Amino acid sequence: MKISLVIPTNRTSYSAVARVLECASLDPDKFQLIVRDNSESKDKERLLDEIKSPDMLRSTVPNRGGFENSIEALRQASGDYVLFLADDDWISTRGLRQLHSLAVESEGDSSVACLTGAYFVETATSTGFFQYSGLDSANAIDRVRSYLDANTSNYLFYSAIRRDRANFCFALMESLPYQFSYHDQFISLLYLTLGRTLQINRVVYFYDLGDWESAGGSLGKDRASYLGAGLPIEYDRLHWLLCGLEGAYLLKSQLLAGKVQFDTVPLANLWFGTMFGRFKGADRELDYEETAVNAGTLKLKNKWISHSEIDLSELLLDVCDVFEIADKPGAERYFSFWSGL
Repeated sequence: MKISLVIPTNRTSYSAVARVLECASLDPDKFQLIVRDNSESKDKERLLDEIKSPDMLRSTVPNRGGFENSIEALRQASGDYVLFLADDDWISTRGLRQLHSLAVESEGDSSVACLTGAYFVETATSTGFFQYSGLDSANAIDRVRSYLDANTSNYLFYSAIRRDRANFCFALMESLPYQFSYHDQFISLLYLTLGRTLQINRVVYFYDLGDWESAGGSLGKDRASYLGAGLPIEYDRLHWLLCGLEGAYLLKSQLLAGKVQFDTVPLANLWFGTMFGRFKGADRELDYEETAVNAGTLKLKNKWISHSEIDLSELLLDVCDVFEIADKPGAERYFSFWSGL
């Protein structure tokens, strides 16, 4: 039984290198270390060269973005489980050893998809602990409801997931027509749909909220993902509506139906209902320009925000019409992907 620790790294500080150094000290019979550095820093490369571990795979690559770095790092993993570590976070080596013991204990239980522990969360002004509840339920809808009820940052992304399921989830994310900031929540949604999460009662992961700790910082991150996709920030007005729509289509897809033995429609309804509630309550009306996209997204918002029942097929068509204002080929890809999933 082996857990692959996957570190897609870009930061050039000594602390980023220290994350690698700490993980390199783990038992190579139990842990594999994958380090993929796209910082393009020669100084960092020299420092990483000094770190030796019997089961470490390290590569230095051009910077093609964070998502590409994560996907390619995952492809190098060979452990039974994989656990991502951000290079601005920290991890407890003692917690990892206990997590490995849990992996050994539950090895024969195919209902288990994910392993994690408590999270130590740090902001600029405070620290605290967080631990999920209800994620070990045999009922997928209870697991997803517990995750949504937590209504917090997506800590579950940083947990140990069976590698075959991680590969399935990330391959699906790689195929999406656009890459938006909420897609990391789809990773956790899929983890919870595909199996139970077991937890140990100790901290494993130390999470620095960084820009996500404030509403302004989170908004900036979200809007950067639209700009990165070649779209103006006015599409951010539909952020949670898009998250609900795509998640519902994903849960109802034939692709996922081949992976589970239960009806996923109640899950889709739960996910969409929660995200639609966020859409109705979100205040994102800041710094939009008077453009055709602004008018189009506002019209779509005003059409749907008062609806109590949503026709997802009609909503998808409306969303594609709005995407077409700025990116006609992208709108066509978007419709083709989600309608055919």
